Amino acid sequence: MRNSVGAALLVVAIGTGACGVTTHAVTTPSSSGTSPSSSTTTAKPVAHVGSTLNFSGQGNSQYSVRLMQVIDPAQGADQYTTPNPGDRFVATLFSITAGAQAVSGDANLNASAIGSNGQSYTADFNSVSECTNFNGGDYQIVAHQTETGCVVFQVPTGTSVAKVQWAPSGGFSNSFGQWLVP
Repeated sequence: MRNSVGAALLVVAIGTGACGVTTHAVTTPSSSGTSPSSSTTTAKPVAHVGSTLNFSGQGNSQYSVRLMQVIDPAQGADQYTTPNPGDRFVATLFSITAGAQAVSGDANLNASAIGSNGQSYTADFNSVSECTNFNGGDYQIVAHQTETGCVVFQVPTGTSVAKVQWAPSGGFSNSFGQWLVP
């Protein structure tokens, strides 16, 4: 029994500490509204287009991601690149900056778009004329350097993009950050 409890704690420690978003403690106001309560909660970072969010990668490397622009609609890279019937391309332009250590990942797996219908949309691997993808989604950034690239989505016509989400490790992290799209 003791070994199984220890193993379970080890799995939880590894699963929660591998990578994720740098979270911030938020103080909640008391019911009277006059002073903050002593309890704090961790919140997923929420920002707006143009803002930067900080994340922790594998090996505790720190990096930041800025959602620079949402291009809606985006145009296919050539006359042969078109969205599925009833859909349109939406491109999200990201700037990723490594901290004191190199960072790598796959932007196509980390990014998703959340529609006004509550549906989550994963990356579409088509190219658009407004910006270029990272190296097939992959980024490998040396310490204190920045790389910029697009992640493209197909979103149904009539559905707006309400949020763009970044989940480290291709979404295998419980932590993530969001940008609200006006």
